[in-house]
Amino acid sequence: MEFHVLASGSKGNATFIYEDGCGILIDCGITRKQLLFKLNQLGFHEEDITYVFLTHDHYDHNKNIHIFDQDKIYTAKKNMPDLDEYHTLIPYTHRQFDVFDVLTLKTSHDASDPIGFVISTDETLLYMTDTGYVSQKNRKYMNNLNYYIIESNHDIQMLMNTKRPMFLKNRILNDVGHLNNEYSARLMSEMIGDKTKEIILAHLSQEANTAEKALETYYSIFDEQNIKFDYIKVASQVDVVSGGKHEN
Repeated sequence: MEFHVLASGSKGNATFIYEDGCGILIDCGITRKQLLFKLNQLGFHEEDITYVFLTHDHYDHNKNIHIFDQDKIYTAKKNMPDLDEYHTLIPYTHRQFDVFDVLTLKTSHDASDPIGFVISTDETLLYMTDTGYVSQKNRKYMNNLNYYIIESNHDIQMLMNTKRPMFLKNRILNDVGHLNNEYSARLMSEMIGDKTKEIILAHLSQEANTAEKALETYYSIFDEQNIKFDYIKVASQVDVVSGGKHEN
């Protein structure tokens, strides 16, 4: 399995996962031009997108989902108007998409029907952003996976020091908001195991976080827990961040 976080953040999100001629695009919150340019740089084309998954109906995730034929798009029930039963993803059920087994997880975010995924072939990958917390039910499916693309949205102190109105700060901090660096790091310190190869920190706030701050928090908490794990990368709003077999 190889994966490429094409864009991650409040200005637009898209991730491409590929194996054995089958490609899954998760979200399309960037322009078609950006999407194809980034795919082409990686040696892929639009035809390599076999399926399109939508995590939820916020603009930075669904902005350009309409560029795809609706027949390719799969999401939870309330995220798209006129979504038929065949294209509906049901939380806590498995579904086969060519070489990929996809388990849909319910996330906690102030959107219509937010979801995340555990995507499996001979390897396993978690994709989870835009959630205010991670339920015990979800954690049961997240242990000792090979790859994690996990939200690490903000540093609490940096968020509180921004000029954002208090209602917006509270929205981000609450249980239907976004994961902060410390929560994310403590979660991963419990989830990773001997099979884990890489963690990608995703959906960082441009105003209330930095890559350095997120990594500093992760390594501090991992040290506290006596965990030695150096394979942590930070996704970018601008640059593609790749992982999986692509790098072997």
